[in-house]
Amino acid sequence: MDKLRELLTKNSVFEYENITNTKGYKSAAVFLPISIKNEDYSILFLERSSNLYSHSGEICFPGGAFENDDINLLNTAYRETEEEVGLKQENIKLISSLSKEKTRTGFIIQPFIVLIKEEAEIKVDGEEIVDYSFISISELISKKNKRRYYFLSNELLINKPAYIINNQLIWGATATILEEFLNMIVSEDERYKQ
Repeated sequence: MDKLRELLTKNSVFEYENITNTKGYKSAAVFLPISIKNEDYSILFLERSSNLYSHSGEICFPGGAFENDDINLLNTAYRETEEEVGLKQENIKLISSLSKEKTRTGFIIQPFIVLIKEEAEIKVDGEEIVDYSFISISELISKKNKRRYYFLSNELLINKPAYIINNQLIWGATATILEEFLNMIVSEDERYKQ
């Protein structure tokens, strides 16, 4: 996990394209939040309420749709994260960004990698988000937890990642963003071997 240690300790200077006006798509932003406890690296995942209209009951990252009052997509991710789990900006260290991800439900998501400071406390809002869990990166890169799923889109066969951990299914945009991050921080030798 040397690549991850290096990523987390370097100075955060990066750029991202702050496009909030996208033809036919709504802009959104999420945080991929990393926590370090006792030298163990884990990622925070949220469980959406089953009462929601879209993506109900799904496992996701904190974040959501851009609103007109948001200054930029980074502000969107900060605002949504505080609303959903009570994490304030001062409890989050911005690390980097990942590639934008288009969803089949009409969003273009800008993901940001962040580090949750040790003293931060998670409090789910209970309405949109009903639960949370930290999943260790070592579990996420284990071969037994990685899957692929296939679907047809405009007569093309699409191949996407999925993860099943503790009977929780991580799929869709969340799994695609997660896979990009894991490929960035874990060497091929370490990835999906166990």
